[in-house]
Amino acid sequence: MEAALQIETLAIYGVGLLGGSVGLVAKARGIARRIIGIGRSRERLAHAIEQGAIDDMTTDLAAGCAEADWVLLASAVSHIIEILPQVATACKPSAIVTDVGSTKATIVRQAERVFPPSGPFFVGSHPMAGSEQSGVRHASAKLFEKACCIVTTTEATSQQAADQVEQFWRALGGRTVRLDPERHDRLVALVSHLPHMAAVGVLLVAAQGDEDADLLAALLGNGFKDSTRVAAGPPEIWRDICLENREPVADNLESLGNQLLALAEEIRAGESDRLLDHLRRARELRKRLVP
Repeated sequence: MEAALQIETLAIYGVGLLGGSVGLVAKARGIARRIIGIGRSRERLAHAIEQGAIDDMTTDLAAGCAEADWVLLASAVSHIIEILPQVATACKPSAIVTDVGSTKATIVRQAERVFPPSGPFFVGSHPMAGSEQSGVRHASAKLFEKACCIVTTTEATSQQAADQVEQFWRALGGRTVRLDPERHDRLVALVSHLPHMAAVGVLLVAAQGDEDADLLAALLGNGFKDSTRVAAGPPEIWRDICLENREPVADNLESLGNQLLALAEEIRAGESDRLLDHLRRARELRKRLVP
């Protein structure tokens, strides 16, 4: 049985949906004795204290990091990259730093440039959890239950720190997988970023017609709602994700476009057998991938 993880002071930079959920679980399960919320808005941090996600708050990144034994960076990918040099300088040499960024290669490579080998120690993470909602008001102590939490390592990663970061996500209720950052970005572009952009495409196509918007809304069934739900996520965050992971995302969108064109040609040509074969293959793949 794995020994219980005990963190004296955990600092969370960005106490929103993910950061707030980490705080709620870490407090509920006794993983961290004290949790400091770090952010730019005192009002939002005060709300996080009211929600029970953090114990204390500061708008001073360096001061918050200096007090912490662990630091979780839970802001937008571009902002994580921007603050890594300051985090590396401010943290204790023994501190462990991880993140929740949806892309990993640019974050990990930046961390390798600014974190000294002797510590503090950075290990990239990406919990495959969340929703189209944002903000600490939507945080949940159950968010990470059985979620896949990816830990990204390279030859430069401290294996001891990586082991502890894996233990951290398991303590929060998740299951862990290790990948190198580049492979992470390729795979996540397929299973997360592509579905999001496909949902965006469906909505933009729906908006192109001259149909009455109120009538369209009245006609919507679960299929449309389910397939476009993720597009309700914060646009600025998804812009950053796509631009940070641009090649895999663009390649997958081109592949999807080609597949859709092929299906359109089959429909126009009345190729019943080929169309039925593709529909059957898709159904079987769905059953295998999502039992």
